[in-house]
Amino acid sequence: MMAVAGAWAGSFWRDRAGVVLTLLLPPLVYLLFAAIFGAGARGDIDTAVMLHDAARTPASSAMVEALENDLGGRLRTVDAAAELERGVLDGRADAGVLIRPSVSGPPQVSVVSAAGRDVAAAALQARLEPMAAALAGQTSPPAARVAIREVGPTGDVQAAYYAGAVSVMFVFFAAMHGAMGGLDERRSGLQARLALARGGLAPILGGRAAWLTAVGVMQTGAVFAAAWTRLPALAAWQIAGAAVTAVLVGFAAAGLALALTAACRSREQAQPLTTFVVLLLAALGGSMAPRFLMPEAFRALGWATPHAWAIEAYQSLVWRGEFTPVVLSGWAVLAALGVAGLGAALNLERRRG
Repeated sequence: MMAVAGAWAGSFWRDRAGVVLTLLLPPLVYLLFAAIFGAGARGDIDTAVMLHDAARTPASSAMVEALENDLGGRLRTVDAAAELERGVLDGRADAGVLIRPSVSGPPQVSVVSAAGRDVAAAALQARLEPMAAALAGQTSPPAARVAIREVGPTGDVQAAYYAGAVSVMFVFFAAMHGAMGGLDERRSGLQARLALARGGLAPILGGRAAWLTAVGVMQTGAVFAAAWTRLPALAAWQIAGAAVTAVLVGFAAAGLALALTAACRSREQAQPLTTFVVLLLAALGGSMAPRFLMPEAFRALGWATPHAWAIEAYQSLVWRGEFTPVVLSGWAVLAALGVAGLGAALNLERRRG
């Protein structure tokens, strides 16, 4: 028994890359997750806010100035209430502040929110309560003076959001796991024999990518089928758009998985590396928690992940029922990642061969 353990230990220490990936990545993942989600856990949410002051009184102007001092660059003023609602609905702002004139008494202050932004709306409401009380001449209001008004579709937005977010995360997990079968074929010599029989590596990698894409589509379909009764009523074009997104997500995951496994020499290297990449992309991209809970720097960094583009495409198509330029941009990003990953995998395998 000790001889077997010693042999495995010797093999482990000889694989320097595997040692680094096994021992260095776990604490790195911890540090990254602590930085990404630490602010949300402490309540320090970097909420992007739009504001429209329809009252335009000295008191409301003082409130706007106080909000500017409090929120800084995260506050943006707009000229119309409709523009504010649209900005909240399409995600350019996490919540909005609408100040309306009152026939008698101080201006009315309300928070404009979209479904699924409850945390951002509640945090903004808590900030506005003291200001609204001061606007009314009170030091401690007997009841809440700032109402929350929700705009946009009705329904279970959490089900719609996480149907896309969870499916994207597990499609990438499954692709990474499936792509490691290529390492076994390479080690056994089967890949070299198949390349000779099939006229090169391109058909082999193309077949792997096609199968991994199909598995990803099946996974996505299973997740959306489980969430179907909690989704809004979908038109045929919405279902078709979501299906295209699912295919492109599967293709992007397949390309990235094949490229990462092609860069590794063994499963010992590939397993920690692919796990780290999938967890990092899922965390930054919003698969684990909505991105508005993250610090601003990580929210911006999330757009470098395929997860953020895929989730936004699903949200636009399934929840908001809109075919926006963001959907087309997301499709382009996912397709480009799949092509680039497949090309990188082919180049790496040819060099290794």
